[in-house]
Amino acid sequence: MTIEQTPNITSIETDHDPMVNGEGAVIPLIIGQTGNTVEADNIQIKKYRNIEQVGSSIENGGIGNAEANMTYQFCKKFLKETKKVYSDDIGLPFIYVIDMGSIDFTNGDAWAEAFNVAMTQQDVGEINIVGFKKEDKTKSITDDEIATIVGIMSSLNEIMVNDSKKGRPKNALFTVEYSTDEDMMKITDDSKATFIQKSRIWPCVSDFYPEMCARFCLTPYDEEPGFYDFRSVSAEDVIIRTDNQEELLQNAGINFIRVEMEGNIEHAKLCLGVSSAMARAERPADALPHFRRNTDHLLRRIHFASYPQLKRNELKVNFKMLQSDVDDIVDEEIRKGAMQKGTKAIVLESPSSVPKLHIKTISKPVNSTLYIVSEMYISLPDILAGEVTN
Repeated sequence: MTIEQTPNITSIETDHDPMVNGEGAVIPLIIGQTGNTVEADNIQIKKYRNIEQVGSSIENGGIGNAEANMTYQFCKKFLKETKKVYSDDIGLPFIYVIDMGSIDFTNGDAWAEAFNVAMTQQDVGEINIVGFKKEDKTKSITDDEIATIVGIMSSLNEIMVNDSKKGRPKNALFTVEYSTDEDMMKITDDSKATFIQKSRIWPCVSDFYPEMCARFCLTPYDEEPGFYDFRSVSAEDVIIRTDNQEELLQNAGINFIRVEMEGNIEHAKLCLGVSSAMARAERPADALPHFRRNTDHLLRRIHFASYPQLKRNELKVNFKMLQSDVDDIVDEEIRKGAMQKGTKAIVLESPSSVPKLHIKTISKPVNSTLYIVSEMYISLPDILAGEVTN
């Protein structure tokens, strides 16, 4: 044992909060307009640990902090929501950002390139799009604006679905600045000429969009995002909607915050995590992000477990080892309460001449309780006076 110094305590100033380890958090990548000068053939991913790094000058690696910089303003609110309140809160160690400058959404090729670049960052689980807005905030969203938004988000969805085949599933959120609830519902309405209804696309109302994106990142994969309070949004801040308005938004697949009561205490919470697929007449099994994220986690674990078999000899003993590994994963998720019994993964050798294995998986995520009905019967009181007991 080498001892070179006298016993001492050393204090070191770091560039990140050591208590924020990000355990359980989903790492986000924000792709947004900033107003900076960015060439379509020079789209890059940047990594930041705090808002000071994000807002530093371009020369110093940041994206700037101008008032009109939509992505900076998004990050400012997003990172405020991710700041830990209690020591055991889930933290977020860093975020990724792609600065799209002033590249217009009509330049679909440039945005598709940004999405392809985003897929190279393997630790990203959530993509947040910043920059959609109505040109005239006093009028309803136009068909052309909807067509542009749907085109961009459909392109992103296709790229994410293809990338998920590599065991790196991602989901995306977006909103439209200046939009009303009615504007957002038109984007998922299949009676319109263009619309989007995909399980990996999670639209949000425009109020508190950054905070909702952060809430999804901070929620464990196997829990409903609406279970937790917001850290930076109080009940007094929330826009009050009628029951009917809330129901319309939810069924249209639009995320929003509402006030919930626990006794006489008000809470600001996500109503229910939903995807744009909620607007379908026949909703798919993964229309709720609670199920989609849970299944993605299982998919990711099985993908990693099966990788060692790649290029390994095709021996029955190796197949049995792989089957044992995926069985352990499934059993663990069931024990944790993330998956229901009936979830299973079966390793099968392909009957074709091609050396191929199939892992056929059935995912049955555990439900979250969404409805509680309390029944009460009023019984007639006794005719005779009862005794008073202490």
